[in-house]
Amino acid sequence: MSLDPHAPDVSFGVFDWIDAVPGRTPGAVYADRLRLLAEADRGGFDVYHLAEHHGTPLGLAPSPALFMAAAAQATERIRLAPTTFIVPLYDPLRLVQEIGMLDQLSGGRLEIGVGKGSSPHEAAMYGLTPQQAAARFEELVPAVLAALETGVFQRPGGAGEAVPLHVPVRQRPHPPLWYPTSNAASIPRLGAEGYNVVFGFGFVSPPLETVREQSRVFFDRFREASARGEVRYGLPGVTPRFGLMRHVLVAPTDEEAMALLRPAFADHHRNFTHLWRLHGDERHTRPVDVDQLVAEGRLYVGSPETVARQVAEAVAVGEVNHVAGSFAWGSLDVETSLRSVRLFRDEVVPAVHGLTAAVRR
Repeated sequence: MSLDPHAPDVSFGVFDWIDAVPGRTPGAVYADRLRLLAEADRGGFDVYHLAEHHGTPLGLAPSPALFMAAAAQATERIRLAPTTFIVPLYDPLRLVQEIGMLDQLSGGRLEIGVGKGSSPHEAAMYGLTPQQAAARFEELVPAVLAALETGVFQRPGGAGEAVPLHVPVRQRPHPPLWYPTSNAASIPRLGAEGYNVVFGFGFVSPPLETVREQSRVFFDRFREASARGEVRYGLPGVTPRFGLMRHVLVAPTDEEAMALLRPAFADHHRNFTHLWRLHGDERHTRPVDVDQLVAEGRLYVGSPETVARQVAEAVAVGEVNHVAGSFAWGSLDVETSLRSVRLFRDEVVPAVHGLTAAVRR
């Protein structure tokens, strides 16, 4: 195992879908999640990532901007990253203005995830094919980012009048950008353009050896583009993050963690596969073996010592510098998730920093 001694230390994030909880209203789930976020805000975590989904119990935040506005008032330190805004589903002027509001409301703590959307079934709800969604993404993202940088919005192709933004972003030239993907073909471009990346999602992630291959491609392309002065969307002097996402459940013992995992993850898996099953799509609907997923490092479950070893292995073998953990999913009750966050913050994070520092020496 080796780590680049010049790479930035690993950072930690909280990843969230806000999926439905059996027996809890959406309002109660939102309140629980804000409690969890306030706990994460106390230290150990750098970024809160929130996914956008539509028409599914996997995502009770179809408008991530609305929830992030509440999160901005419930926190003081943690950075807030919609990961992602599904850009093809927005009018670009409205999206630009909402981004400006969020950056101001959060005191300059906003980070922006952009994407085409991962589900053809969700794109269809908006009358788009995957091809049309991809085309809209390529058309709209440059216009959105240009407006954030200049304070003036101009529709793609120059249609209509330019619109001055009276609520500009606080961060210059723009907030940090994220792009989540499971598509290795996109990694060279993302590295060259300077995006922060989350590669792979929990139990459907590739092996760590594949993550390492793509990490090396990503940072090679970033260094090459930096040397030419051609990093289009990165921030000056900032090395981007290349990370992964995992479901996390930390308990005092391995046995307790595994006992809590099984029923809660079964409920989450039903939420995760809802739209695919509804449309007879077999991509993600096959049953999963949680013991195998834990053994393969696709779920981080156990005592603080066990989870610290799992995370340290991901950092060292996968050569990632960001790990985003999902601590609330399925039918986990809020107290279990809060304890998991505290144990991760107070015991896992320091242990991982210690282990990775030892590897670098």
